Amino acid sequence: MHEDLRAEFIRLLTEDGDTPDRRRSNYNQAIFASEDEGGWACFTETDLGMVLDKFDMAVKNLRRSK
Repeated sequence: MHEDLRAEFIRLLTEDGDTPDRRRSNYNQAIFASEDEGGWACFTETDLGMVLDKFDMAVKNLRRSK
């Protein structure tokens, strides 16, 4: 479970979702570049709240998939 949560969390942090429509449940905007690209923040004002939102979304996605 720990590995699944970590993988989903990193995916949400680094990959844009399939849709640009914020109203959709699968909307996601990456806030960090992938590790292959250096892992830098995409926005200058990335904050802890943004990161925690991605964590909450990862937990929600894993619960939904079970």
